[in-house]
Amino acid sequence: MGDKVKILAFGDVNGNFDKLFNTVERLNERAGPFSAVLCSGRFFHPDGSANDELLPYLQGRLKVAVPTYFIVGGEDANPVDGLPADGGDLCKNLTFLGRAGCRRLPNGLKVAYLSGAYDSRRFDESGVFHRGGSSFKPFYLREDVQRVVDAARTGEEEELAGVDVLMTAEWGEKFDTLLPEDQPAPLADRAVNTLSPAVTTLASSVPARYHLAGTEGVHLQLPPYRNALHATRFYGLGAVDGGGGAGRRFVVALAVTPTIQLALAAARDGVKEGADATPCPYTSNPRPKPSAPTPEVVGPVARDDVDDEWARGDHKDLEGGEWRCGECGNVNRAHQRDRCNMKRCGAPREGLELWRLESMHGFNARGAKRTADGDIMSEFQAPKTYTMMTREEAEAEAAR
Repeated sequence: MGDKVKILAFGDVNGNFDKLFNTVERLNERAGPFSAVLCSGRFFHPDGSANDELLPYLQGRLKVAVPTYFIVGGEDANPVDGLPADGGDLCKNLTFLGRAGCRRLPNGLKVAYLSGAYDSRRFDESGVFHRGGSSFKPFYLREDVQRVVDAARTGEEEELAGVDVLMTAEWGEKFDTLLPEDQPAPLADRAVNTLSPAVTTLASSVPARYHLAGTEGVHLQLPPYRNALHATRFYGLGAVDGGGGAGRRFVVALAVTPTIQLALAAARDGVKEGADATPCPYTSNPRPKPSAPTPEVVGPVARDDVDDEWARGDHKDLEGGEWRCGECGNVNRAHQRDRCNMKRCGAPREGLELWRLESMHGFNARGAKRTADGDIMSEFQAPKTYTMMTREEAEAEAAR
């Protein structure tokens, strides 16, 4: 089937070139030789400054040990006399792949790539206004995305095998569609959504063996998922300056068998590739969430029977970002930040007392309200009432 190609994959460099190239040299001595280094995400410093570490390499005073290929994200990518949109060598062994396209590396791997960041205001602009010049624009267009898709699927080899690696600066929307319920959402604490719908289109359309992405500053590896030809392995990579813990791992070593060799072997042996992989998360519906049984409300709850910390009406923060609802006692996950997830409660995380006052006179957003006695009742269900009567009274009542 042929020899495997050993490569190193990094996330955002963010202008930390000394750490990048020193890490590459150390890993190459210990576990190499590696034939290429691929950097996905922001390569230069985010604000365009502090790129002085790159000058000794550009001037030839320091050498890049392993051929390094990079894309850029939304940073100022013109720190050194501009960056050519069509790609090119900055110095020996340091190559900018370009704005968008598909390219075969000297080690035989086929790489599809998309530089820049998603900007909804510019995405549908015409490329006519952005071609030419020596300055790289830090955003991509719809036609750039289509160019990558076409390049990765056009040609006899591409129709059979797709590409080896897809490199994007951003993660795609819906990447977490099929994550297990008990696995914490890796980006749930982000105040700003930096996921790209364009990368979702790209990742679901380009049959790649590996998809490498940066920008988010965390490490995540998804189970292999099916694409049109075989299976894709997604690696979200941390930032070079973000530490080396398990959740922020910024480099992985991969031993890649060129996809054309795998495709030819599978065709020869009659093997359907990707049969054991999961469905594609970008085109799948979310897994149904298991619903906890709702206890039937039979009357006011005695305060002595309820945890005192939440029975008095205050929400309680728990470990891991979870919180206990002060209205019904339900424990909500960290990503359920707006209101209680219990169907017959729906109490807001903020403004609980005002919500209680409003709920005394009407149904809340989830079709539930609280009676004057404190009972929770649904829109179509009256609270049950229990009275004491004699047997004769009960028989007479039943005979009516």
